[in-house]
Amino acid sequence: MVSPEFSTMLSLILLGAASLSGLAGITGHRIFLRRLGICLTVLAFATQTLVLLLGFHKALPDGLSLGAYIQMFAWFTLLGGIVVWRKVQQPAPLLFASPLCFMLFAVSLPYLGTAVPLPGMVQNSFYALHIGALFSSIGLLTIAFFAGLLFLFLEGRIKGKQPMPDFWRDMPAISLLDKINAFTVLAAFPLYTLGIISGIAWAKPIFGASSSGDPKEVMSIVIWLIFGTLFHNRLIKNWKGRKPAQWTVLVFLLCLFSIIVVNTIMNTHHAFIRG
Repeated sequence: MVSPEFSTMLSLILLGAASLSGLAGITGHRIFLRRLGICLTVLAFATQTLVLLLGFHKALPDGLSLGAYIQMFAWFTLLGGIVVWRKVQQPAPLLFASPLCFMLFAVSLPYLGTAVPLPGMVQNSFYALHIGALFSSIGLLTIAFFAGLLFLFLEGRIKGKQPMPDFWRDMPAISLLDKINAFTVLAAFPLYTLGIISGIAWAKPIFGASSSGDPKEVMSIVIWLIFGTLFHNRLIKNWKGRKPAQWTVLVFLLCLFSIIVVNTIMNTHHAFIRG
């Protein structure tokens, strides 16, 4: 069986090389290096997919490790980047994803042996619907977040008639960034909704009630309401430009708060590490 440490280091090498190639391709105006960055990112995704299929996370008898959860998030982010890349036929989504996923794999290293206990009644179907749908949604939302941030930055410079160095001129056009934002939001919200619904469906047999006022549940509903408003306005009111970019940044930051603060500090049955 492939060890978690070996697979993590292999992914770090591939994603690090992909990030450096992509950055060098942008700063040096080298198409070859950008394409190399894309190829290395896809190779890293394929490698990690194979590792996940081999099931290295099963080495911990008490459940998945916290490091495995972080790497699963990285995997879904890469998947989102690949999907959007194929949709818009531009390398920007993968160039966003590779450095972030490199950081996620680096962060996961100290936690490969830290088990996150799971309720005994949780079955594979729970992961397929609840965890899978939520991670897919947040992976896509990560791409939308970076597209939104870059949109806000570039639009601000353009409206302010500020000089645009060559590095920024090689960034995607703001119209493309808005297109990336629109596609990812419209795809991510139904997945987030599926994740919430599946969580509610399994909560009663696992925790004894469909809703218990758990901080994670409350935060998830708050995010769903704000995310739903963004989705509705994108779809029905045809929101474009600055406002949906700002809302996307807000939704992503709330998701980060939920993952980093709620799951690690607050008293919740979704806690990564239980005392």
